[in-house]
Amino acid sequence: MFRLLLIIAVLAIGYDAVVHQGAYTRSAWTSIVGLADSAVTNAKNMSGTAREEPRSQTN
Repeated sequence: MFRLLLIIAVLAIGYDAVVHQGAYTRSAWTSIVGLADSAVTNAKNMSGTAREEPRSQTN
């Protein structure tokens, strides 16, 4: 099953490269990279705010 999906993906990317000069592949890749960058940025922001929260001190 994985081989079949891989063959379909290769054919679709090849077709896009030949017929559309890679326009759809570039668009999809750009959106995937943007989502990954957004996820990494959000994770960094969340970890940064978790470290900055003041802790209550007990004496």
